[in-house]
Amino acid sequence: MSTRYIEITVKTALNRVQSAAYPGMKWSLNPYRGCKHDCVYCYARYTHEFLEQDPTADFSRTVFVKRNLVQALRADLRRPSWKREKVCIGTATDPYQPIEGRYRLTRDALHVLRDQLTPASLVTKNTMALRDADIMASLARVAGFTLAMTIITLDEALARQLEPDAPTPMQRLRVVRELTQVGVPVSVAIAPILPGVTDREEQLRDLIQAAYDHGADVAFHQTFRMYAATRSHFFRYLAERQPHLVAAYRRAYASAQDAPAEYRLRLARRIERIRRELAPRRPPPVMLSPEPVQLSLGL
Repeated sequence: MSTRYIEITVKTALNRVQSAAYPGMKWSLNPYRGCKHDCVYCYARYTHEFLEQDPTADFSRTVFVKRNLVQALRADLRRPSWKREKVCIGTATDPYQPIEGRYRLTRDALHVLRDQLTPASLVTKNTMALRDADIMASLARVAGFTLAMTIITLDEALARQLEPDAPTPMQRLRVVRELTQVGVPVSVAIAPILPGVTDREEQLRDLIQAAYDHGADVAFHQTFRMYAATRSHFFRYLAERQPHLVAAYRRAYASAQDAPAEYRLRLARRIERIRRELAPRRPPPVMLSPEPVQLSLGL
């Protein structure tokens, strides 16, 4: 399916983040709006509504390119009021989606951040990040930089269903290893975790072990949040691929964007336990595999 790219002009590159859910995040930067990866769970689909676009049909088919992003960022960072607070890149759409190969907005933005001694973090699921290892390592040395590679499953077939136009999990892990070897602070983000789809004990254990084996820690995890603009797209996926989960998801997300609090607490405890068990062991000894346990949505 072809994607249309539309160049737009922005007045500012940085967006102030004022959300209790992200207390450590004050500024975000997204070179693009819309994303070719077309992940079925993507929460950022709602951003297309601001431009009178269909968040389901148009999010991956129409991508807006902020053509003057670098100039706008340079102006933002030169303001007398700028305090060199950390800038979070890729909070809404992937800064390394394929069109970045043409526009190079993310790479040029990293150059500006380094020149202005501004710390940054970046979230991606694309292997193109390896292209900019040099500037990332330089920014890390002079101001501070971290990269989080999002991986939600090691199952190649499942990943293709959930993230149809993104690099495979193993391709991403190889990039994680290569980035760590050249001095880029990199970790793995397990986000989002989909109840009943990617949350089994053995799935999380294998993924966390793979992160450690490739030289990274786990940056953070996040349970799937079902925003209104994502709802129809995600339920279409469930109906086609996981029909046995449709009723449970309708109950669990009937009146809230988040999974039930009890589920999220049990999931956090499970991940913390697995991390404690695996983190000290590099390389790990052969371990007995636990019996598969499926976390219940508490319904």
